[in-house]
Amino acid sequence: MISLKELQDEFQRAVLQGETEVLDEINSSDKEQREVLLGVYQNAYGLRLIEFIENDYEKLGLLLGDDQFEIMVRAYIANTVSHSPNARHYGDRLPEFLKTHEPFSNAPVLGDMASFEWALNKAFDAADAEFMTLEDLASVEPENWPDLNFAPHPSTTRLDLATNVQDIWQALDDETTPPAIEVLDEPDRVIVFRRDLSSMYRSMDYEEAMLWDEMSRGVNFAGLNELSATYADEDEASMRVAGYLKGWIEGQMLAA
Repeated sequence: MISLKELQDEFQRAVLQGETEVLDEINSSDKEQREVLLGVYQNAYGLRLIEFIENDYEKLGLLLGDDQFEIMVRAYIANTVSHSPNARHYGDRLPEFLKTHEPFSNAPVLGDMASFEWALNKAFDAADAEFMTLEDLASVEPENWPDLNFAPHPSTTRLDLATNVQDIWQALDDETTPPAIEVLDEPDRVIVFRRDLSSMYRSMDYEEAMLWDEMSRGVNFAGLNELSATYADEDEASMRVAGYLKGWIEGQMLAA
């Protein structure tokens, strides 16, 4: 006779991974075989995961339609074991799944939509970390500015989108007919963030996106100026960087 812990572990593997060892510990009832009884729990778990994905990816569901969305979610569930007791995080790997698994990877708009929706969810749910203010920046002595480092607020996500998914998402949110799907000549560089407790997003031009990415990797103010000087007018580089910083701070995108 196995221990309670061993029984629980076998049952968990049966539900999460479809393993069947636990059937040796289950008795058939007068009405149903043990395989059917175990299947009730396996199916219920799958339906709950589908519900979680539906809640997190509403616009992706609208884009695909009910039948195709269920096919996509079941494929994701079959390939993605939940490793967290918090179901809120189960969908975090869906964008990568859609970008790397056929046939979904053949439609870049699916991965883009999933990435965009997950970033919006993250912006809303992120920790309430303090954000940098203009007063914080003004308190720094001018001679110390070159060594200043900045960090993104936990609510921010920078995305490179291959399609016009911003416009499609907005149309679906407005309950209007979305535009035709377009694969863009160059990425739509998007920043998703939280301001005043609302999820926000906007596009960035190449220079701003490049500087944001380098800032996120730890490049200091002096290094950002040097990068900006290689991109456009060297004499205006520091002013451009300062302008971007001002916008990021006013958008509550930088951590204190």
